[in-house]
Amino acid sequence: MVNNQIDPEEVSQFPKELIEEGEGQSEPSDAIKISESLYAQILKMSVSEKIKLATVGNREARNILIKDPNRTVVTAVINSPKLKEEDVLSFATNRSLSDEVVKQIALKKEWLKNYRIKLALIVNPKTPPSVSLRLLGHVMEKDLRNIAKDKNVNSLVARQALRELGKRGKI
Repeated sequence: MVNNQIDPEEVSQFPKELIEEGEGQSEPSDAIKISESLYAQILKMSVSEKIKLATVGNREARNILIKDPNRTVVTAVINSPKLKEEDVLSFATNRSLSDEVVKQIALKKEWLKNYRIKLALIVNPKTPPSVSLRLLGHVMEKDLRNIAKDKNVNSLVARQALRELGKRGKI
């Protein structure tokens, strides 16, 4: 049986700054210090602790964990019930994240309903061309033109964007 409830015992094993969503820091320097402290705490965790934290942690913790080299941790972040579309959009636009993150996002149909996420995946160089090509048919003309001109986009995807414009009679 799958339990979608978060176990309070699991939550209590983590410091509150990794679990509670912050409303904003008063000083930017305080936010940087807290972020460095959270990063240090997460670095010391085992893989199983990171996976649990990915499920119950706050946005700051997920933003740190999404960069983890372990694919299982990354998958746990992507499957977190607390993950919001704005977080996914941020991940999809971040070109420094691993290609595994992009692949995981592309597998979630509910996120591909969001036009901005779809577009971010297409222009992200780490997105597999097969995924980008599949999404091109759902892009507006203006964005197709930008994709065709973008030097950071895979050349195969840029050429297909031009072809798509030709099909629509917009060249």
